Amino acid sequence: MTAKIVLVLAVSFALAAPAFAQQGQGGAVARELRSACQADAKKHCDGIQPGGGRLLQCLKGKQAELSQPCQAALGKLPAR
Repeated sequence: MTAKIVLVLAVSFALAAPAFAQQGQGGAVARELRSACQADAKKHCDGIQPGGGRLLQCLKGKQAELSQPCQAALGKLPAR
Protein backbone atom coordinates (compact mmCIF):
# COMPACT_ATOMS: atom_id res chain seq x y z
CA MET A 1 0.00 0.00 0.00
CA THR A 2 2.87 2.40 0.79
CA ALA A 3 4.36 1.96 -2.69
CA LYS A 4 0.96 2.78 -4.20
CA ILE A 5 0.75 5.99 -2.17
CA VAL A 6 4.25 7.04 -3.21
CA LEU A 7 3.39 6.35 -6.85
CA VAL A 8 0.13 8.30 -6.56
CA LEU A 9 1.96 11.25 -5.01
CA ALA A 10 4.60 11.20 -7.72
CA VAL A 11 2.02 11.11 -10.50
CA SER A 12 -0.24 13.72 -8.88
CA PHE A 13 2.57 16.17 -8.34
CA ALA A 14 4.06 15.48 -11.76
CA LEU A 15 0.74 16.41 -13.33
CA ALA A 16 0.80 19.69 -11.42
CA ALA A 17 4.33 20.52 -12.65
CA PRO A 18 3.17 22.56 -15.69
CA ALA A 19 1.46 25.05 -13.36
CA PHE A 20 4.70 25.39 -11.41
CA ALA A 21 6.71 25.83 -14.59
CA GLN A 22 4.52 28.74 -15.64
CA GLN A 23 5.69 30.58 -12.57
CA GLY A 24 9.34 29.81 -13.32
CA GLN A 25 9.69 27.40 -10.43
CA GLY A 26 9.74 24.22 -12.52
CA GLY A 27 9.88 20.92 -10.78
CA ALA A 28 11.51 22.32 -7.63
CA VAL A 29 8.16 23.10 -6.00
CA ALA A 30 6.74 19.74 -7.07
CA ARG A 31 9.73 17.94 -5.52
CA GLU A 32 9.42 20.00 -2.35
CA LEU A 33 5.71 19.26 -2.14
CA ARG A 34 6.24 15.55 -2.68
CA SER A 35 8.99 15.43 -0.06
CA ALA A 36 7.18 17.58 2.51
CA CYS A 37 3.75 16.00 2.15
CA GLN A 38 4.41 12.31 1.61
CA ALA A 39 3.81 11.31 5.25
CA ASP A 40 0.84 13.68 5.55
CA ALA A 41 -0.78 12.21 2.44
CA LYS A 42 -0.39 8.71 3.82
CA LYS A 43 -1.78 9.73 7.22
CA HIS A 44 -4.66 12.00 6.16
CA CYS A 45 -5.57 10.92 2.61
CA ASP A 46 -4.88 7.19 2.54
CA GLY A 47 -8.31 6.23 1.19
CA ILE A 48 -8.36 8.79 -1.63
CA GLN A 49 -8.61 7.32 -5.12
CA PRO A 50 -5.67 8.55 -7.22
CA GLY A 51 -6.05 10.81 -10.23
CA GLY A 52 -7.77 14.02 -11.14
CA GLY A 53 -5.99 16.03 -8.48
CA ARG A 54 -7.98 14.35 -5.70
CA LEU A 55 -4.93 13.76 -3.49
CA LEU A 56 -3.89 17.39 -3.72
CA GLN A 57 -7.46 18.49 -2.97
CA CYS A 58 -7.51 16.19 0.05
CA LEU A 59 -4.31 17.74 1.37
CA LYS A 60 -5.64 21.25 0.82
CA GLY A 61 -8.87 20.33 2.61
CA LYS A 62 -6.97 19.09 5.64
CA GLN A 63 -4.32 21.81 5.65
CA ALA A 64 -4.82 22.71 9.31
CA GLU A 65 -3.98 19.11 10.29
CA LEU A 66 -0.82 18.85 8.17
CA SER A 67 2.78 19.19 9.25
CA GLN A 68 4.34 22.64 9.02
CA PRO A 69 6.64 21.66 6.08
CA CYS A 70 3.67 20.34 4.11
CA GLN A 71 1.61 23.46 4.86
CA ALA A 72 4.50 25.62 3.68
CA ALA A 73 4.90 23.62 0.47
CA LEU A 74 1.16 23.84 -0.26
CA GLY A 75 1.38 27.59 0.27
CA LYS A 76 3.80 27.81 -2.66
CA LEU A 77 1.27 26.40 -5.12
CA PRO A 78 -0.21 28.81 -7.63
CA ALA A 79 -3.77 29.90 -6.85
CA ARG A 80 -6.42 28.21 -8.96
